[in-house]
Amino acid sequence: MPIDCEDQELLEGFLAETTELLEKLDDDLIALEKASDDPELMNRIFRSIHTVKGASSFLGFDLLVRVTHKTEDVLNRLRKGELFVTPEIMDVILEATDLVKTLVSDIKAGEIVDREIDDTINKLIPLLSVQPQEQTPKVTEQSASSEAPPKQDNSTLAEQPHSEQTGSTSETAVGKELPSSLPMPPAVTAPTPEVPKKPVPPKGGEKAGGDDLSDNTTVRVDVKRLDDLMNQVGELVLERNRMSQLNQDFQAGNSDHILFGEEFAKLAKRMSFVTSELQMQVLKMRMIPVEKVFKKFPRIVRSLARDLGKEVDLKIFGEETELDRSVVDEIGDPLIHLIRNAMDHGLETPDERVASGKQRIGTLVLAAVHEGNSIIISIKDDGRGIDTERVGRKAIEKGLITEDQLAAMTQREMFDLIFLPGFSTKDKASDLSGRGVGMDVVKTNIKKLNGLIEIKSEKGMGSEFILRLPLTLAIIQSLLVEVEGEIYSIPLASVLETLRVDQREFHVIGGQEVLKLRDMVLPLVRLEQVFNVKRCHEPDNFCYVVVIGSADKRVGLVVTRLVGQQEVAIKSLGKYLANVSGIAGSTILGDGRVALIVDPVGMVDGGDGAAAGR
Repeated sequence: MPIDCEDQELLEGFLAETTELLEKLDDDLIALEKASDDPELMNRIFRSIHTVKGASSFLGFDLLVRVTHKTEDVLNRLRKGELFVTPEIMDVILEATDLVKTLVSDIKAGEIVDREIDDTINKLIPLLSVQPQEQTPKVTEQSASSEAPPKQDNSTLAEQPHSEQTGSTSETAVGKELPSSLPMPPAVTAPTPEVPKKPVPPKGGEKAGGDDLSDNTTVRVDVKRLDDLMNQVGELVLERNRMSQLNQDFQAGNSDHILFGEEFAKLAKRMSFVTSELQMQVLKMRMIPVEKVFKKFPRIVRSLARDLGKEVDLKIFGEETELDRSVVDEIGDPLIHLIRNAMDHGLETPDERVASGKQRIGTLVLAAVHEGNSIIISIKDDGRGIDTERVGRKAIEKGLITEDQLAAMTQREMFDLIFLPGFSTKDKASDLSGRGVGMDVVKTNIKKLNGLIEIKSEKGMGSEFILRLPLTLAIIQSLLVEVEGEIYSIPLASVLETLRVDQREFHVIGGQEVLKLRDMVLPLVRLEQVFNVKRCHEPDNFCYVVVIGSADKRVGLVVTRLVGQQEVAIKSLGKYLANVSGIAGSTILGDGRVALIVDPVGMVDGGDGAAAGR
């Protein structure tokens, strides 16, 4: 049924405010389960639900009102110490919160869906009649403190029983309850967050749906960043004017050639500085904290831990680290699969951990950090680690590799077997794992981002999956190389190292040129053959090898010489040349020439015949 709302601006304000409240609510609820005696946290959760209920009541969203009303009643009993927080009660509250998100998503989509809400409400209702003595608190001290009145707060509403305790009659007595954004009657003094007067774009970086309510087409930008951008544009205008004046003087013959050269050199340096600053400001406007993805994981880990019968302490670091919105959009799925893999395959049950001399509660660490022009995301657990022998046996059983291939593999190459399509160490598939698609999805998505993935693991001690991702996909640092007189650009984020090599060290295995590099056999790709470049120099024994990586694989590109490092803007080749193998796009060099940008994913896929002996 289409939404009938006379004031579109009010509706958009409601959606913006509600989205922000619900984004934070999951984190707060998970935190409450660990700190149930925190009155400030409890009051914040209560006020969030109360605000959503009040605004939805005013706008006539009846299904939303019914769910939030009962949820608010349960939270009020917890707030007053009439109930104690338990995993079972939290399960019901989280289920109700999910239903609220779904209903809000329906409103955002522009239609009211007649969803079944009675099952969830029927789980909330018994909690309103449970007497305190019927419930055993988790901690005696908490029980004692919970009997006391809630800690005083700036919100009158947070201190008094809310008016809806008497049921729906209190709502009908005054018509519909006013949302927090509208003028409130004198008796109501709760300083709940205001609905913005103007429509405010929801925060970007997440997909719309039951759990992610943000609009993916907009990004909220700090006003200071807009001010900085405007200042840099002003500086650019000044330099443009200076350049115009120099040109006029030169054309009119009013400037000495030596003086002109000096002034132009100064202008070039200044223009370089200003454009670099301007570029950085624009990139910052596209940047959002990785917290947009990380914030969903406490809830996911809690749910998986209860399903698997495991006890897990999730630690998150670096959630304030920023990266491009386009990258944030793509890393959600691979991170979810890696979290599930760590929970299901990595961490042991409490009894297994105790038997092996570990603490009963397993630790899962999710961390992000900037490193140069990349962001490093790490998922680390202190579980059972990767058993390479078992991995090898399973790969052979499933026909993914042969005995001879396994015998020639290094440990790192054996770790990489878990990324093969169809691979799983589970004998029987479940809803959580065993279908052999999870880690393959991780590899595919990381490849799309021109990222790298590395595994560190020690049997019995745990595992760490390290993702190295580019900060942005629009402007990149690149390594310019020459191949028989032609210049190519290789994304620097994919370059692991460069080598000057005597070609007499190359070997041929199964028709594939390879180079023995430390503990691995590196497959080689000659760019002159890939792009059919005509030879213009006499053959030389020495050449350069650029080692690149994509996801879990490595390959060496054979080039004539290294030109240098340069920041380039990626230009599309158009729809007719969009799918050329090995080419990711093009850029324009300083001398006006067009240089093709090498696609690391295509090169690795095309030249991995001997990579890891597969």
